[in-house]
Amino acid sequence: MAIIPSFFMDAVVALGIDIGENTKHWVGTGFLVGRKERDNSGRCTVYIITNKHVVKNQKLLYVRFNNSGSIGVKDLQMPLENLNLYNYSEHPNSLVDIVAIQILPQVILDNQLSLSFFDEDTHMLTLEQMKATGIDEGALVYALGFPMNLVNDAVKAPICRLGCISRVADAFLAGQGAVNFLVDAQTFPGNSGGPIISRPEYVSVQNTPSNTSVNLIGILSAYIPYRDTLVSRQTGQPVMIREENSGLTIVHPVDRIKEVVEMEWRRNEQIRLAQQPQQTQALRQPEGATV
Repeated sequence: MAIIPSFFMDAVVALGIDIGENTKHWVGTGFLVGRKERDNSGRCTVYIITNKHVVKNQKLLYVRFNNSGSIGVKDLQMPLENLNLYNYSEHPNSLVDIVAIQILPQVILDNQLSLSFFDEDTHMLTLEQMKATGIDEGALVYALGFPMNLVNDAVKAPICRLGCISRVADAFLAGQGAVNFLVDAQTFPGNSGGPIISRPEYVSVQNTPSNTSVNLIGILSAYIPYRDTLVSRQTGQPVMIREENSGLTIVHPVDRIKEVVEMEWRRNEQIRLAQQPQQTQALRQPEGATV
């Protein structure tokens, strides 16, 4: 019995950079989110969601997709900079590690690649919805991503790791302004930007809410390191700081994802409107005229 829908897995993409000599290094994870147009629910815009630190100082990303209807993968190039301007929107809160990059679905379809995404309206739960459905401390979750450069050249298949929500009560108290909650899941470099998925539960304490569906509840940012300082017995001075993965992972809620998606939608809408007068003027030119 499948618990995670296959298109959820397919919506997760590997993100890489070129380190020279035609060698790609996979640095992070992203996932696709669809936003329905407010005046036409039959249309939607699509965005790659990942962390700020994954794209920082990068001018080009490789995005790995599965081929549609056949075995194999293809890496699309995504320019991140144009005329010294970034082609994405980042959350304005410095504590929120999220960017959104609008993509053209037709480019994916024209390359005969598989297109799947999390629908904003039906596949995502905000903090308020999480609280209402009992997704709180102890609730099981899945972390999807591509840790430690574990990217297969035959198929784009994210690594799935099981964890649980460690602390979210303070995020519930903070309400719409909460920037993160904590998940207990072993994550490593490469997991950055991956989705956190709720696991449906059919058993709960009597008279308490329960979650019976699988949904996107957040984006993974980074694990919290545990640091142990080694001190010299002779001098009493620190001689080494040892760092380990604590197993606790910072997750930004869906609320913050939706905010940066709206920012990216507005950015691209402004570009589109700015180009309209030029396009209209070009259409008015008589045949044979030069512009």
